[in-house]
Amino acid sequence: MRAAIATLAVIALIGIPVADVARAAPTTVDVRIEGKAETLFEGLVRTEGHDVRASSDAQQRPCDGINTLDPENKTPGPTPTAASVDAMSLIGETFDGDWYPGYNDYFITRWGPDAQNPADGAYWGILVNDALTNVGGCQYELREGDEVLWVYNAFKGRENLALFPAGDTASRPPLTATAKLGEPFALEVEVYGDHREDSPPTEPDRKDATPYQGAEVSPVLTSAKGFERVQAESPEVVTTDSEGKASITFTTAGWHRIKAGTPLNEAGEEAAIRSNRIDVCVPAQGESGCGLPPAEDDVRIPPVLAGEPEAEHHEKPAETGTGCGDAAGGQPGCVGTISPATSGTTLQATPMQPPARQASAPAARLVLESITPRRLLLKLATAGTATVTITRREGSRHHPRWLAVRTLAVKVGKAGEVEVRLPRLAAGRYRVRVGLDGANSVARILTVPHRA
Repeated sequence: MRAAIATLAVIALIGIPVADVARAAPTTVDVRIEGKAETLFEGLVRTEGHDVRASSDAQQRPCDGINTLDPENKTPGPTPTAASVDAMSLIGETFDGDWYPGYNDYFITRWGPDAQNPADGAYWGILVNDALTNVGGCQYELREGDEVLWVYNAFKGRENLALFPAGDTASRPPLTATAKLGEPFALEVEVYGDHREDSPPTEPDRKDATPYQGAEVSPVLTSAKGFERVQAESPEVVTTDSEGKASITFTTAGWHRIKAGTPLNEAGEEAAIRSNRIDVCVPAQGESGCGLPPAEDDVRIPPVLAGEPEAEHHEKPAETGTGCGDAAGGQPGCVGTISPATSGTTLQATPMQPPARQASAPAARLVLESITPRRLLLKLATAGTATVTITRREGSRHHPRWLAVRTLAVKVGKAGEVEVRLPRLAAGRYRVRVGLDGANSVARILTVPHRA
């Protein structure tokens, strides 16, 4: 493994932004930010190059790959820093950094809650497709499907783990996999082959990958914010052998989230960089699936790209009353104006419940009675917060993708029927999923016709 990971590549080029240039189309990239003790973000983000501003900075800074002394980039496009700023904005987090005019780039000092610690030599570093870039995070232009990885305490020469289902030969780890209830599910942990530190490949190069012995594959606890923490003390943890292989047996049906890491070394640090996560579907007996995958596996669209106004959502009272007049939702049983948060705001812990199957159970606390392009009608058996996630189907018939559009948090003060007014949706096919405080969830496909 390389001895260092560059946060801001040291180059002899002075960057000057160029205005009034055609802009590249939005691009989907895989962003992962491995923090001090947990993963701060992991998932697909629809992004483009744009100005960004660190918390301690007084102004916006260009972050779209354009630099007049770096002629390789002709058109503004997505960059690792802009994409990661977008990712953190999805979960309500910020970043900080020092702006270097000579390089026209930020040296990142903090992502979310995790700031660098110079006293311990713990700084943030960046990889694209498991290789260093030859320019900084606001200058390197990403391609569709690129993997962006920020690492806390990056300059310790730690190896970067990659988690795969055993036998999977793809260059990129999958987002999801399927296992059988009560039967061993084989896994392998590898370390990608090294590359020149200035030339990221078009995808991670697995042909020179080597197995990693001693990695611990653990269940993951995902917070409401979206942070992922490996449960290293769980009795379900399994350790890879000399071939980098291990197997885990799931004893409960539903979605399970796993991730590979390493025990703490003598310095109290993880010996390797934590791996990607995999969401594993374990169907119940007699069933072929687990319902919809976790919302974090959808492509997410940040507010800067969505550009949608806030929409209002009103509760239909369970009993006769005057309704809700407080836009802030301060009255019991009322719902206020909802900001355009995204699907990363309400997550599930391991093991994840199989939403479609639970929703049909007699004990379901949530029923979706009807759906139209303008509204949902829900019936709740208890008070709580219903989370409505809307994703839009894109791509070809054989290669569909679901892009996150909006997530709405609907506070309900008491049991009964609740009407949720949906934002204006363009013509297309949507998947609308409603969950209730981590309990059952339901999903429906909604087709919005072209308006005459």
